[in-house]
Amino acid sequence: MNERTIADERGFTLPELLVAITILGIIIVAIGAMITTAFRTSSIVRAELSGSRAPKQVAFYWVPDVEGATDVEVGGGPHDCGENGRPVVTLAWTKFAVVTGGDAAAPPPEDAGTSASATWKVRQLGQRMQVVRDECLNGAVVASATVVPDLAIRSDSSVVKVGDDEYRFHAVVPDTSRPDKTFDFTVGAVQEHTP
Repeated sequence: MNERTIADERGFTLPELLVAITILGIIIVAIGAMITTAFRTSSIVRAELSGSRAPKQVAFYWVPDVEGATDVEVGGGPHDCGENGRPVVTLAWTKFAVVTGGDAAAPPPEDAGTSASATWKVRQLGQRMQVVRDECLNGAVVASATVVPDLAIRSDSSVVKVGDDEYRFHAVVPDTSRPDKTFDFTVGAVQEHTP
């Protein structure tokens, strides 16, 4: 065999292989740490987004209910409707005919002039506490919506009257990423139709 053939068949030396394996191990550990951090961050962000949905959902119903109410009964009252749950507040109003498109001669809708109300209540569903809104016409439930699907354990929701015509709804929801933390929020609205 000549020298040229021996030189062409050489491979990596043992020190070169050890250096390459060490560098590869460092890179894999760094990539693993980044992936773990990314998953942890995404679960925290998902929990934060979940906690921020509750105030938006409450505001979607709370603001129009309070603005249109002619009677607000904090803690419930004679206009309570629906069953299953402890009333937090009942908001009552009267439905009126709405004229659209300039057709004043059109017949009023069937429910025009009837009494309507929405009772916000806390109820237990399995291990969870929820805030539910039951809407009634003449005392019969016509619609029901879960406004806060999950209240924090050992918390409650409440309504506070501020001034003459402002009402604030308060609730606490759990932080699903950190069991020892909660999201505390308040949504306010002003009653436009005072009695």
